[in-house]
Amino acid sequence: MKLLALLVLVSIGMGTKCAQALPSTSLLPAGVHSPSIRMGNIQGIDERYTETGTLMKLGDYKSVIFDAPTLAKFNADAKKLITALNRFGAQGLGDQFNLGVLKVETMPTVKYFAPVYARGVTNDWTVGFGLPVVTYTNRISISSQFSNIDAYRRQFSGLDPELDQALNTDLSTATNQALADKGYKQLSDKNETFVGDVQLVSMYRLFGNNDQALVYQAQLGLPTGPKYNPDDLAELNVFGRTTLNNSFVYSRKLGKGFTAIPYLGYLFNMPDEVTARVPTNEDDTLPDASTKQTVQRTIGNTTTLGGSLVYDFSDSWSLGAGYELSQKEKDSYRGSKDARYDLLSAKTVLNAQRAKMELTYNSIKSYFRKTAVIPAIIALEVSDVVAGTNIERQLVQELNLMLFF
Repeated sequence: MKLLALLVLVSIGMGTKCAQALPSTSLLPAGVHSPSIRMGNIQGIDERYTETGTLMKLGDYKSVIFDAPTLAKFNADAKKLITALNRFGAQGLGDQFNLGVLKVETMPTVKYFAPVYARGVTNDWTVGFGLPVVTYTNRISISSQFSNIDAYRRQFSGLDPELDQALNTDLSTATNQALADKGYKQLSDKNETFVGDVQLVSMYRLFGNNDQALVYQAQLGLPTGPKYNPDDLAELNVFGRTTLNNSFVYSRKLGKGFTAIPYLGYLFNMPDEVTARVPTNEDDTLPDASTKQTVQRTIGNTTTLGGSLVYDFSDSWSLGAGYELSQKEKDSYRGSKDARYDLLSAKTVLNAQRAKMELTYNSIKSYFRKTAVIPAIIALEVSDVVAGTNIERQLVQELNLMLFF
C-alpha cells in the first residue's frame, strides 16, 4: 500500500531581487564616468510573514500534519486503512492513527555581485546599467516528528501484508516518491550561480539648488535571468521578468548636517507568458504534470513610500537611516482552458515594512584637496523587512564601491 505524501510548496517568492540603497538626488556631472561594484547577501528568507503578519519559520509554516483526517482526505487507500483499524476494538484505533508532522527545513542564502557603470550625460541627467551575478544556495532536509506509527507496528505487524507495507511508510521517502510521480524535481540542496535580470537606469533632475532637489528615476529590468520553472519547488522563480520602476526622490537640507529624503516609487511588471501548473481545486496543493500549460501572467505592481534622514559627520563620513512601506497588488493569470487560474493568484497580495541604515565614506572633496589618492565612495548598507504579510523576511547586507574619472 502506498500512502500519498502531501507537500506544500517551499519555493521562495522574494519581494525584491536585490538590495536597494537609500535613495539619493546626487547625479554625475556631465562627462564623468563612474564604474562601481555592488556585492551583498540576503539572509532570513527561511522566515515568512504570514497572511496575518506573524513571522514564522518556513519549516513550521509549510509543515503538514498527517493525522487520520488528513490521510483520509488525500488518499483513498489510507481511508480504507483507517476504517480497517477502527474495527480492532472499540478504541477508534484508526482515528488515532498519525504518521506525524512532515517538515521541510530550508536554509536559503542569496549572494550577488553586480558590476555597475554610470555616466553623466549632462549635469542634470545620468544613465547607467548593472549586470547582477547571483549565487543561490539552499540546504534542504525533510523530516517527520510526533508519529505514533511505532506503536501500531508493534501491535499489528504480521496481520496483513498490505497493512505491513502501510505501517512501514517513511514520510521523507514517500514525499520524494510523490514528487517524482507528479513530475517534480526531487527536493535536494541547491548551489547555483547565474546571471540575473539586467538593469538599465536613467536619473533626471527636475529641479535643484544648494538646499533642495527633485529627481525622477526610471529603472528598466530586462528578462535575462532564469525563466520560471514549474517543476522545481525549491527554485527562486523571481527572475526572467520585464519591469519598470518609476520613482521620485526629493531631498532638502535641514541644517546642522541633516538632510531629509522622502521618495515615492511605482514598480510596473510587464505581462508575460510562463508555463505553470494550474491547480484543479483548492485542495490541489501539488498539481501533477498533466496540469501544466502556457498561461498569461501579470505580476501585481508595487507601490513604495519611504523616507530617510542623512547626517553628515564631516566632508567624508555620513550616516543615514530610512524606513519604507511597500504594497504589492494581486497577480493575475489567464489561459485558454476551463481551469482554476484564480488559484495561482492566492496569497499574492503582500505588503512590507523595511528599515535601512547606511554608513558612507566619500573621498571626493578630500581628493580635490589632494588629501586622498582617488575619488571614491564606499557605502555599507543593512536593511531588514521588519513587518509585513505574505512575504519572506529579507536581511540584506550590501557593500557598494564607486569610483569616478
